[in-house]
Amino acid sequence: MGFLDNLLGRKRETSSTIAKERLLTVLVHDRVKLTPDDMEAMRAEIIAVISKYVDIADPEAIDVSLLRGEESDHLKADIPVRRTRH
Repeated sequence: MGFLDNLLGRKRETSSTIAKERLLTVLVHDRVKLTPDDMEAMRAEIIAVISKYVDIADPEAIDVSLLRGEESDHLKADIPVRRTRH
């Protein structure tokens, strides 16, 4: 895959890039004042609310994270939902 990534112009993430992203995540969590327990509680509540309206495909695959933005920080939730057939 390395050859195809280079050919298509995709860049592989280096360990320094990954470490920088993790540090930024820690800084955002610290600035917003959310502990890991608070994040897990919020994740559970989001799952409870969303599941009232749609069928969640895999609750373990749900990712809730805080991201650093230009002027404000952002809460991002990736929630896989099942498609229904008509």
